[in-house]
Amino acid sequence: MEKNLLNYDNFNNQNELIDFFENKDLKREKILKLSRDIVRNCGITIRKIQKDEEVSFNQLTNDLNNLHSHTVEFPEFKKYLGTPQQEYVEAIVYHMITTHKKIPTYEDLKKECSTLLKESYILGLCDVIGELRRKVLDCISKDNKDDAEFYNDVMEILYDFIMKFDYYHVIDNLRRKQDVSRSLVEKTNGDFINFVENLKLRNELKKLQESNDL
Repeated sequence: MEKNLLNYDNFNNQNELIDFFENKDLKREKILKLSRDIVRNCGITIRKIQKDEEVSFNQLTNDLNNLHSHTVEFPEFKKYLGTPQQEYVEAIVYHMITTHKKIPTYEDLKKECSTLLKESYILGLCDVIGELRRKVLDCISKDNKDDAEFYNDVMEILYDFIMKFDYYHVIDNLRRKQDVSRSLVEKTNGDFINFVENLKLRNELKKLQESNDL
């Protein structure tokens, strides 16, 4: 019965479809692997920054541009660009703040990573706030009031900036990250105020002790 179907042989031998989806699946796997590698390497870079070690973003930038090139054939895979790009933004902005006391603009980063999405820049800035909270707490633990105040102020600057954006239908996950950022900024402000009061009290007690020793 099947042998009598018109064009049966042509229908049954559409190998180009198998080749197409096999290629698409392989491309997806390659994109996911490269994406995971970038995220992991961004994490390693941030830990190096926290230890005041020298870092380079050349390889990360090349990997991101390479990742984007793999999505040209299948634009639907561009959804996999978001997370690694956000991690990249978090790492390089954190580095610029702690090393050069500068917050890079989107255009600044675009010059380095030509494929960087605007959405990734905004969401990455949200993540920087979490790293800066760790920096503030580290400064507090060392009684470094000036640096703690500086990084606390930068957190507020970043928060004020990201709250200018309320385009929740076009920037996925923005509202949640803004909520997390708000909580971190409020907690850090409280920690810094308590630290300043505690430091003031300790200094006064120290002066009192020194005067009693005279």
